[in-house]
Amino acid sequence: MNIDTLLVADYANIAEGGKLNVMGIFREIRAKKFPIPHPEMFLIIGMNASPAEYNKKRNITVKLINADATQELVSISHNIDVPQGSGGRKVEINHILRLQGVLFPSPGTYQFSVLVDNDEKGAISIELIEIPKSK
Repeated sequence: MNIDTLLVADYANIAEGGKLNVMGIFREIRAKKFPIPHPEMFLIIGMNASPAEYNKKRNITVKLINADATQELVSISHNIDVPQGSGGRKVEINHILRLQGVLFPSPGTYQFSVLVDNDEKGAISIELIEIPKSK
């Protein structure tokens, strides 16, 4: 299983026919003070699986960690079923994770890591930036 798409956005859904809708892609969050809770964000994971993986269960784990990996803010793990494909083609699997109220303790770089069966398949960073106070 490989990751084709990895995004952080304000909103995402999967429409009829498996179409992926994403709005408000971002890579940074600005705040006047820390710690700061982020009300809501979506992690979009677009994966593909080869014919050898048809009809198998895979464990997907998403971790959100700070830059020096000393703090894990989020850790979510669950199983997904790889569907049966056809014609020996890879199957596409879109997965959306809705995160509410994630508390960022300080400015800096944070990384979402996506693991499939405990093997990291992709990562995306977001930067938390402190806005200078105006005088």
